[in-house]
Amino acid sequence: MPTTTSPLNVDYVTIDTYDASKGIVTFTEKLKFYHWGAPTSTAAKYNGIDMRGEVIMLSRNVKIVGNDTGEWGGQVVVSDTLEEDLTERTG
Repeated sequence: MPTTTSPLNVDYVTIDTYDASKGIVTFTEKLKFYHWGAPTSTAAKYNGIDMRGEVIMLSRNVKIVGNDTGEWGGQVVVSDTLEEDLTERTG
């Protein structure tokens, strides 16, 4: 997912390795865009917004588990989309 002001700065890459103890992920190809991360939430610095990047696995089943924190509800929206280069992304 993008970690800049442009919502188009998304990279689709394949995960090569992941070290869960260090939180380090490597990819089989280079990223096209700059991405930013942090080991802890940035919400205190950005008016409650966590600005860290996200890594989403598109080739496996994902179980989404939540909790009711501070009465914040939530929803998961799954849809299809076409990228600018006409690549179809389905969920």
